[in-house]
Amino acid sequence: MFKILYGWDNKDTFLHSLSFWQVINLHAVLLLGQNSSMTPREARAEAIRKFDPERKELKFLLEQALNSPDPKM
Repeated sequence: MFKILYGWDNKDTFLHSLSFWQVINLHAVLLLGQNSSMTPREARAEAIRKFDPERKELKFLLEQALNSPDPKM
C-alpha cells in the first residue's frame, strides 16, 4: 500500500497517509497553535500556499508540537 523508503519514520508514514485536505487542515491547526493572532481562514490560506508534496515543513511543525516542553495549544 505505502512505499516504505529508507529513512522514513512513523511521522513520515503518518503524514504521507493523509489526503491533500487532511494535510491542509493539519497544517492550518499547527499554524494556529503557533500564532494566536492568525485567523483560521488565514491559517488555511497559508497552508494551501505552502503545500509541499514532500511535507517537510509540516513534519517540522508536527515535531515541534510533539516535542515542545511548553505547548501553546
